[in-house]
Amino acid sequence: MADKELDNAIEADNCDAEAAVEAKAEVCFNREEMNEILTNLDAKNQELDEVNNRLLRLQADFDNFRRRTRQEKEELSQVVANGVINQLLPVLDNFERALAAGAVQDAAQLLTGVDMVYRQLGQILEGFGVKAIPAIGEQLDPAKHEAVMRIEDASQPDGLILEELQKGYMANNKVLRASMVKVVSNS
Repeated sequence: MADKELDNAIEADNCDAEAAVEAKAEVCFNREEMNEILTNLDAKNQELDEVNNRLLRLQADFDNFRRRTRQEKEELSQVVANGVINQLLPVLDNFERALAAGAVQDAAQLLTGVDMVYRQLGQILEGFGVKAIPAIGEQLDPAKHEAVMRIEDASQPDGLILEELQKGYMANNKVLRASMVKVVSNS
């Protein structure tokens, strides 16, 4: 039906495109030109639909990738946590054994057993890259030490750490917990 209307419009106007341009009148197209323009328009619309569909699929793929990545991170975090816990369980077992044997053994044997468990725990933490932060005799470093007590001592330089109240720890050059220390403050 559109073709018939187009034919009728072309025949009714019976205008020449070049003459219309020169006269600054309405431009008319012959049937072949109109068919070519409509064909090109249909091709461009089809191409636009294909690009839109590809974009929608790409967005869906990216959303799925983001969800999978988040889920894999959570699973990996759980695996790492389980690995740490599995390595610490023998330490807990040894503490239970030391406590159970402590009632019948003397204090020296109990102290020896607790010392062994302490060293075992230290070795596990070292395996994860955890190290104690040196404190006593060092200069105060606010990134590694937290000064909770100050003492005046004219014979010592300012900022010298005299006592460690709680050990600090680092892992892979990152402070896990700062050392709580007593420092010299002469000001």
